[in-house]
Amino acid sequence: MIVRRCLVTPRQIPYSCLYNSNTSKPKLYTNHHDITYQEGATSAKEGATSAKDGAKGAEEAINLSQILRKIQRDVKVNPEDTKKNALTSSYWFERNVKASELHTIYLQLSKSRLTSLVVMTAMAGFAFNPVSGTLASFAALSAGTFLCSAAANACNQVMEAPFDAQMDRCKQRVMVRHLVSPLHCLTFSATSAVLGTSMLYYCVNPLTAALGLANIVLYAGVYTTMKRYTIANTWVGSIVGAIPPAMGWAAASGTLDSGALALCALIYFWQFPHFNSLSFNVRQDYCRAGYNMMSVTDVALNARVSLRNTAALIPLCMAIPFTGISHCSFSFYSVVVNTYFTYLAWNFYKSPNKQTARELFRFSLVYLPILFGFLAIGYAFKERTATSEEKHHSDKHYMKDLCPSSVLPASADQLCPVSHKASSGNVTSAPS
Repeated sequence: MIVRRCLVTPRQIPYSCLYNSNTSKPKLYTNHHDITYQEGATSAKEGATSAKDGAKGAEEAINLSQILRKIQRDVKVNPEDTKKNALTSSYWFERNVKASELHTIYLQLSKSRLTSLVVMTAMAGFAFNPVSGTLASFAALSAGTFLCSAAANACNQVMEAPFDAQMDRCKQRVMVRHLVSPLHCLTFSATSAVLGTSMLYYCVNPLTAALGLANIVLYAGVYTTMKRYTIANTWVGSIVGAIPPAMGWAAASGTLDSGALALCALIYFWQFPHFNSLSFNVRQDYCRAGYNMMSVTDVALNARVSLRNTAALIPLCMAIPFTGISHCSFSFYSVVVNTYFTYLAWNFYKSPNKQTARELFRFSLVYLPILFGFLAIGYAFKERTATSEEKHHSDKHYMKDLCPSSVLPASADQLCPVSHKASSGNVTSAPS
């Protein structure tokens, strides 16, 4: 069991420090509801000033019926901390984390759903490469990519913990809830980075390992920092998301060519309508936390960039069959999907509101599975067609059907590559 002792001051959280009057021993309720620091501190000071003791003062100062619905968990406090000025001074409380809970915490630090999407796009790059890789390299690619993504996400959560505490969508993250220490989280991040890049280097190839390391540096070092200063962070983040397909392609063939670039471009353009529509509906959170996002600083630009990149997917998908990773029928199927995707982006551009943003975001969630499904069907059909033609051309009767020796002079075996021995029984002498 890991005992985490956390120092909390009234200026830190929107944690509302309330005592439960229904029990003889006071408990400290901590919730991560969206209450500003000033409001929390002011309410606490008023409660401590007007009350005879800490529990009664908190009860009188704050309406429990409105806040208890949002309480996330109870934390026991030492009796010494329940004095009159407990809410206006710093105090310690303990978080007990069992060893059996660590795997859940590590998955949360890794942002497991986002990491799973990253791994799937890397798998797609491996699968669509005409060069067939080995099963061992595929397994090493999957595990190494997962570890690299986990390292970047864990480092990101350490750096953004003070700002995540002010966002509704991030307030339940591990570092905001103080379930582990920053040192613990950074150790997990560093270990994952070393294991992931080493696995990619020794079990796959150096190019894939270099791409994995570049992804960690770009996400944790560049993108996370830029979010506080410039809207250009969205473009950097899209580059980060476009690298995993290149990792999968490089794992199969050891090189990057037009097919890899096409898959990277597909993920790159897709991320703008996906993220911009998401950030539009949570722009209040980004604004409160101080993040410099397009949806906060320029709503029109946010919608315009979404439309522009969604429209770019139409010619890109039509050109993908020319790279050799899918059948030409993919161009037709992709036009139907991309046209509807662009239509939703157009609605968001003409009328940016929660409804149009939600429609665009929801379709972006199913867009990649649909498109990769069409890519897989086209790839399988292309491989089947190529196999049939190869088998037909390798048939020993193929040339005989093209130029039957029975209608040619005896010397025709020099023109028709059919062995004289195989055709001698069918050749008839010309009448003298």
